[in-house]
Amino acid sequence: MSAIVEADALARYYPVRSGLFGGRQMLRALDGVSFSLEPGDTLAVVGESGCGKSTLARQITLIETPTSGRLSIGGQDVTKASRAEAKGIRRNVQMVFQDPFGSLNPRKKVGAILEEPVVINTSNSRAERRERALEMISRVGLRPEHYSRYPHMFSGGQRQRIAMARALMLNPSVVVADEPVSALDVSIQAQVLNLMMDLQDEFNLAYLFISHDLSVVRHIADEVMVMYLGRPVEQGPAKRVFDSPRHPYSHALMAATPHVDPRLRRARVPLQGELPSPLNPPSGCAFNTRCPYATQECREVRPKLRQVDGRDVACHHSEAIAERLIG
Repeated sequence: MSAIVEADALARYYPVRSGLFGGRQMLRALDGVSFSLEPGDTLAVVGESGCGKSTLARQITLIETPTSGRLSIGGQDVTKASRAEAKGIRRNVQMVFQDPFGSLNPRKKVGAILEEPVVINTSNSRAERRERALEMISRVGLRPEHYSRYPHMFSGGQRQRIAMARALMLNPSVVVADEPVSALDVSIQAQVLNLMMDLQDEFNLAYLFISHDLSVVRHIADEVMVMYLGRPVEQGPAKRVFDSPRHPYSHALMAATPHVDPRLRRARVPLQGELPSPLNPPSGCAFNTRCPYATQECREVRPKLRQVDGRDVACHHSEAIAERLIG
């Protein structure tokens, strides 16, 4: 099966002025991200705030254009697409936002909210738009009478169902979900995640799932990409990354996740200091200032992603560190 999304050395830089009278600096929000995503699969992107997760989402949804690198969606190179071609690509990629209370227009009824993408992108008749909206309302587990209600009349979980219905109105191949359940009660999160997986099976959707909640990621992801200061540090099958993380940062994230099952608990890795500024990242490995296993090589040479135990890891000493952590 061919990939629906392919990224190769994707980068996004922002010029930032340093102080009131200072010169410009370059903030490297994304710096060399590569992955492929096939229909029916979920790639989860995890990491601390500021690691580049949302910047990556803006590239995939064509809200922004990459500074460099290559991004292909549905076989079309986004970086070389014309305006008309980009509009067609956007129809194929939809987004579900984090806040179900802020992502729906409070002045419009649910029917109008769902039909808006169809009005903008197609020439369907009013009857066709209504029929499609009612179909999607049913698919996400809501009732036909909800078509004529306003967003404030729904709970957070119901609003996120409406957001999912809106995302699917144009029959996309890719859905970017940016923290889609973080604003919901824990009791509702599982219902929304199960709905997302059911819709994925039904429509063969590819999900780019952005989250900081690793317990949620473990439940839904096929592949995991762990990011740190704009670069992937570990990338591979979700089961391998969760069961045996091979980068010290990945291990620290997994160990910090609470588990009821004692078999899933890990010895904590002490992280030193704070997350460095992306305007002035450390030389060598960006994680070296916080890593308890850093050596002089880590401070001088930036590690490249390489195959370690069935996944890609950007660490000079991954094998030796893994032995120490397992031991």
